[in-house]
Amino acid sequence: MAKILITGSNGMLAYDLIPILQQSYEVVGYDRELLDITNIENIKTILEKEQVSIIINCAAYTNVDAAEDEGKLVNYQVNAFGIYLLAKICKNMDIDLIHISTDYVFDGTKKSGYLPQDIPNPINQYGMAKYLGEQLLKSEYPNAILVRTSWLYGGGSQFKNFVNTMLKLAETRNELKVVNDQFGSPTYSKDLSKAILDIINNIGNYRGNIFHLCNQTQGNGITWYDFAQEIFRLTQKNIDCQRCTSEEFLTKAKRPQYSKLTNDNEIVLRSWKEGLEEYVKYI
Repeated sequence: MAKILITGSNGMLAYDLIPILQQSYEVVGYDRELLDITNIENIKTILEKEQVSIIINCAAYTNVDAAEDEGKLVNYQVNAFGIYLLAKICKNMDIDLIHISTDYVFDGTKKSGYLPQDIPNPINQYGMAKYLGEQLLKSEYPNAILVRTSWLYGGGSQFKNFVNTMLKLAETRNELKVVNDQFGSPTYSKDLSKAILDIINNIGNYRGNIFHLCNQTQGNGITWYDFAQEIFRLTQKNIDCQRCTSEEFLTKAKRPQYSKLTNDNEIVLRSWKEGLEEYVKYI
């Protein structure tokens, strides 16, 4: 049985990924306190101890707005330099590496959805660091597997994600404004975890590949407003949800307008509405 190590084990994706993988594999999880992916000696010590055959890197700096200023250094340390170290060590030790990245590596100008072979062009510091990490990954370890996902939610109610934020706001407000000019595809972390399991089960066929994994949406994708409306419908919240523009809801970091991810391989996740319905029942 293959042994798998998951970095960033306290995060939202790992929360769902670990139990799903444990049904078929031996899994160990390390949070950033125990495994700092920016510390080469720390990485080597853990890998020599655990003797794993696969690493899934869920460790990331994800504060998109803080990455523009006070978090800029740690953003590049974790999302770029840390990936370089993991790739270098995994190649030397012949360990398969699956790295999780983001739709924010794209500039948001392609309305039809981004394919894995499309060339990234990030428009904020978070996206720039993630893209640099991807480039370092592929240059150091061409057989590493890159998984891009988007608008991720899941775990439990303790995690910060769009669904949980909307439900928390609904406890104290009866009126909300939500951005209606950014388009993408939500991803339920349990569905992403099952897709990652599919990759691992066929890893010999997938080395070196880039995957775009998110729940299915029609056309250009959905907006954050569409997402919020469905959350409130499923949870029977009587909220006056109003559309607003990105200009009305200014953030430090610019977001891509169109960031729907489109896959061109056989791993397909279910529709976004099905994933969301399961999650709101779970929490």
